[in-house]
Amino acid sequence: MHPQDQLLVAEALVQFAGVPRDLSSRERRAWQLAEAIIADIGVEMDEFVRQIDSEWGGPGSA
Repeated sequence: MHPQDQLLVAEALVQFAGVPRDLSSRERRAWQLAEAIIADIGVEMDEFVRQIDSEWGGPGSA
């Protein structure tokens, strides 16, 4: 999976989970998955938003 696709998935998980306090088990799991995806591509959790290319539309898109 392309790193921008991974960031897109992580972004969606973070938006689903919301603020990391008083989380349901699903929201907590969403945060865990987002953290794992972000770590897998070598980006710090507090930096990943800056790495997102808002123009990314998949391989070959421009």
